[in-house]
Amino acid sequence: MKNLSILLFYTFFIASPLYSQAIKPFKQGDRIVFVGNSITCGGHYHSYIWLYYMTHFPDMRIDIFNEGIGGDTAGLIYQRLDKVFEHEPTVVTLTFGMNDVGYMDFSKLGADSIALKRLDKTFMDYQQIEKAYSNYKKADKILIGSSPYDETSRFNKVPFPKKNAWIQQVGAFLENESKRNQWGFVDFNQPMIDINIREQASDSTFTLCGSDRIHPTADGHFVMAYLFLKAQGFSGNPVADIQIDAKRKVVEKADNCHISELAVDSNHVSFLYKANALPYPVSEVAYENEKRIQADALKVIPFMDEINYEGLCVKGLSDGYYNLKINDIIIHRFTAQELSRGVNMAGLKNTPQYRKAVKIMEMNEKRWLKERQMREFFWVEYNLMRKTDMLWACNEAAVDTLRKYAPHDIFLRGNGEFWLKFRSKGIREDCVKEQQELISKIYDMNKPETLKIIITKL
Repeated sequence: MKNLSILLFYTFFIASPLYSQAIKPFKQGDRIVFVGNSITCGGHYHSYIWLYYMTHFPDMRIDIFNEGIGGDTAGLIYQRLDKVFEHEPTVVTLTFGMNDVGYMDFSKLGADSIALKRLDKTFMDYQQIEKAYSNYKKADKILIGSSPYDETSRFNKVPFPKKNAWIQQVGAFLENESKRNQWGFVDFNQPMIDINIREQASDSTFTLCGSDRIHPTADGHFVMAYLFLKAQGFSGNPVADIQIDAKRKVVEKADNCHISELAVDSNHVSFLYKANALPYPVSEVAYENEKRIQADALKVIPFMDEINYEGLCVKGLSDGYYNLKINDIIIHRFTAQELSRGVNMAGLKNTPQYRKAVKIMEMNEKRWLKERQMREFFWVEYNLMRKTDMLWACNEAAVDTLRKYAPHDIFLRGNGEFWLKFRSKGIREDCVKEQQELISKIYDMNKPETLKIIITKL
């Protein structure tokens, strides 16, 4: 009866919208582990978060680790926490719910009763995770309300009606637990639902949650990263913000940057500019067979204005058109009015600072792909080898086990090649070493440089 009472409480609690509590920004030397299911394992959101820190805090090294496993529930996550703590984290996150509430049961009679039992087990399994997290004193804890199961998009018939309402109950539970433990909490679910519904008013097939309504595409993961960074308090933190009064020949503002050698005449403004950060590069490349890209998220979130603003404002210019040059390269043409209102240089993709940021993004994507592929080795270990008493054996008998079961399991067939690739401990160590080398290169080259900015009237 006690557990049922708890469930009824959370059924009531979900009626009020979830909100994202403030979570502490990461700090120098942090080792952050993102723990979750396939949305964490194969998804980009934590990699996008890291890219923000790589570009906006170039002198602050942090390390982020992917501990997502496809299909995981709270109970399965608990069974593999030893690997989570092997990273010696200073921050651990936790998200679950999508798999915990089930799938096919939502098409059966008595679906609510079945879901209620599942939720009861999920909450009991979570208590074991909470105890392990509480005993690990070295790390701050952040609980995350799962991204949604989209039930409102009309690109096909909804296979599992009411599923997201139960996922939201898991989110409400985690929010309450975060308050009780004084841990961080951020909700992905309700904000993403709100965006979906808003966009579906003009396009009924819109979704951030992918073709299966479960796994967010690149733009969905970017929205998740935005929500996380916003919860960390980065809204309103510019890459840099410059304001110059050309009439008075003074620098009125130089936020997060240094301006020197200002020179102004009737048709010309020039100065040296060194920012403390780089702009965030947003990818326009589709991953694998996805139709949506990271940049699509810019249509639905104010990322550029809120979190990626590299402002250049020059007041007091005479009417006319002006060329913006950086290091003698013509970047763009603006009117005096546009420069007076202020332009966001982070949206100009041909600047030296943006091009440098793109190189960092490309290396980070290469690192992410290596990490993601190796996660599939761990998926096979946890989903097959653990069940057949072959966990971490990685020998010929384990190969035979994979060959025996793979023909009957589509996921084993898909992930088996990565298990074979990474079953050698030496290969896995080499992969980790390659990732670390990429990270070191990123932190070597992500330093902003002094740039010469020239604004000349045409």
